[in-house]
Amino acid sequence: MRMRAAREERSVVRRVLDDRLTVVGAALGGAAVGAAGLEILRRAEEAESRVCEKDPLQGCLTLYPLMGIAGWIAVALAGFVILLWALRVRPLAGAVAACTALSLCTMMLWAEVGGLARSWLFYLMSAAGPALVVALRSPRMRRPASVVLVALLAPLLLWMGWRSLA
Repeated sequence: MRMRAAREERSVVRRVLDDRLTVVGAALGGAAVGAAGLEILRRAEEAESRVCEKDPLQGCLTLYPLMGIAGWIAVALAGFVILLWALRVRPLAGAVAACTALSLCTMMLWAEVGGLARSWLFYLMSAAGPALVVALRSPRMRRPASVVLVALLAPLLLWMGWRSLA
């Protein structure tokens, strides 16, 4: 009887440790995907400035910024799918939608406020989306992850709404 209880306890400890390691792996992967997307957007901005500096007196309108945003979104979605597949996580549909919204809000906010600079805050926000998707899948971490997701999304969405009215 004691042996069985000890085995079950070790199994629970192993599952909790596996869940935590998966969340850490998702966070690191999310930060890497965010860094790749940021670099794509920065290179698009640099390409636009190189093209536009040739004739600064005329208005300059290029597709480079839109291509940078499209590249960031493509890298984020593809990286997100590959990351979850590699970690063997079957995410909840609502979690994916909310965390994708968090990633897009991070991208728009960082492009405007952060000036596309690399910062620990940017990497933290990029890591939050995938880590929260994995945490929402774990029964032991679902409630705290939901609170963190709402705490991150609500101010970002309010700020975006306020900016659109101004």
